[in-house]
Amino acid sequence: MNDSTTDQLNKRLKSITMKDFSNYLKQLKQAPTLYEFFNLYMLENHLSASEIIRNSFIARNYGYEILNGKKSNPSRDHLLALCIGSHMDLDTTQHALRIAKLGELYSKIPRDAAIMLMINQEQWNIIGINELLVEHELEPIHYTKNLK
Repeated sequence: MNDSTTDQLNKRLKSITMKDFSNYLKQLKQAPTLYEFFNLYMLENHLSASEIIRNSFIARNYGYEILNGKKSNPSRDHLLALCIGSHMDLDTTQHALRIAKLGELYSKIPRDAAIMLMINQEQWNIIGINELLVEHELEPIHYTKNLK
C-alpha cells in the first residue's frame, strides 16, 4: 500500500467493509517515513546528502538531522528547500510534503503557484526561486544559510 496513489486508496476505501478497516489502517501506518523516502530518492537518483544540503542552503547539521531521520518534523520551508535541493519534480515534492503532513503546494495560493512554476521549469535554485517570490511580493522560502 506504500506505493498506492490517492485515487487507488479512495477506490479501495469504497470497497472495504467496516471489518476490513482496521487492516486498512495498519497498512497505512506502514507508509514510508520522510527518512526512508529521502534515502530511496537519493539511491535512485545517485545523490548524496551533502549534495542535497549544499543545494538547499540549509544549515549542514540541521539538514543531516532531517535526512538521517533524527528530525522527523521539519518546517514546510525546510522540506521544500531540501526537495528543491534534490531537484525533485513536482509530483515527488508533493509526495514528500504529504509524507511529512505539511500540506501540498496548492496552485490557488500565489506563493505555492510561484514555487510550482519554478519546479515545473526545472529551476531548482533556491535563491532564484526566492528572488521570484520577492519580486512578486510573496514570502520567500525561509532556510538557514549553510555557512560552510
